[in-house]
Amino acid sequence: MNATEASFSVNVDAANPAQFFACCGLLELAARAWPGAEGCFHHGVFSVFAPAASENALAELVQRLASSPLHADDLRGDSATRPVTLAAFDITLDWWIRPRGAKTPLKLWAGQQSALTIAETLRLALAEMNSIDGARVFDQAQALTGRFGLDPRSAWNALDVGFSPNDQGMQVATFPAVELLAAVGLQRFPPVQAAQGEWHYSLWNVPLSPAVARAAAAGSVPSIFVEARAFRIIRRSGSYKGFDFAHPL
Repeated sequence: MNATEASFSVNVDAANPAQFFACCGLLELAARAWPGAEGCFHHGVFSVFAPAASENALAELVQRLASSPLHADDLRGDSATRPVTLAAFDITLDWWIRPRGAKTPLKLWAGQQSALTIAETLRLALAEMNSIDGARVFDQAQALTGRFGLDPRSAWNALDVGFSPNDQGMQVATFPAVELLAAVGLQRFPPVQAAQGEWHYSLWNVPLSPAVARAAAAGSVPSIFVEARAFRIIRRSGSYKGFDFAHPL
């Protein structure tokens, strides 16, 4: 597999679970934009192969996500957990609640924030990004007051700073492309809940469609995985939680 033949590629840190799920989100959205798209990991890069994609496929995909209307499903969950639909891709995000509305362990935010307001904050921040290229798209940060809590780089520890920036409504360096794309990835590529509070995901090294890649990400296709990782959900500040960095299995 040659990454230069890909429609687009992004640099990825496999130890950052949010970046892994953001890659999964990119694959899911690419397949919806260009049916037949496939993707895989290779030496710190995630590549998407979509023959029907344009020359500026990554920028086009991110811009479409940034301009997508959002709306909440008022039939499930409370004001903080109602599912959010990305109209431009016809995908509903609800990985933080169970069918009858109970919260899952992946629901990390608290306070007055809601899934809809967080997604809208990230969407608007994504629209303000000056440039979108595969080398930098996951590393561009903006000071925001809301996030899903998926990227460990944005985490605050109240014991270190002496108070909770989240509770004070302070802005924190946030990576909007990673947070929003990872929210999409978690919907279609959920991590495997393991023993002792760990969650697992696996990288794969041959181009796969989203349907097959979901099984590979769950570690169910051992012949094509590159490496498996495990991470924990840890408390950050106040009642907020977040993903921690992952370690190899």
